[in-house]
Amino acid sequence: MSDARLYLVCGLPGAGKTTRARQIVEAEKAVHLSPDEWIVGLGISLVDYEFRFKLQDCMLKHAGDILRCGASTVVEFGSWSREERENIRRVAVREGAATELHFVDAPLDELVRRVRARGGPDAEALASQVLLGTSDRFERPDPEEIALFDHYVGPDDPWPPR
Repeated sequence: MSDARLYLVCGLPGAGKTTRARQIVEAEKAVHLSPDEWIVGLGISLVDYEFRFKLQDCMLKHAGDILRCGASTVVEFGSWSREERENIRRVAVREGAATELHFVDAPLDELVRRVRARGGPDAEALASQVLLGTSDRFERPDPEEIALFDHYVGPDDPWPPR
């Protein structure tokens, strides 16, 4: 196994994924792969899911290339389903990299408040359509899934570790 590690940060909008991802990048000197930064930078709507999913596929291939070169990467896609998280984990396994799952969470009313407070052209759509409309579709990691990863950091676990 190489020294490279894939850090998968998952959670709903407003849960703190970007904050956690940036903490990991700083602490571990990893490459950060976030579709949101690219989507906003390209002037595309955050809720253009057709584009988002195509971009995430490209970024996941890139994550494999980065891991193969021996560098760690932080994948911050949201990753709502166990199947999606498993596909990401398998990229790391194929490259001989360790895997670490970070699940960030907060109560729904707090997520909505955070998304609206940070603003932006898609804030209301993320709050009303995504969080209030479809957040019940998010599959929280269960013990069986967590056991597949080399390390797990849950919503109540301190980061960075002490």
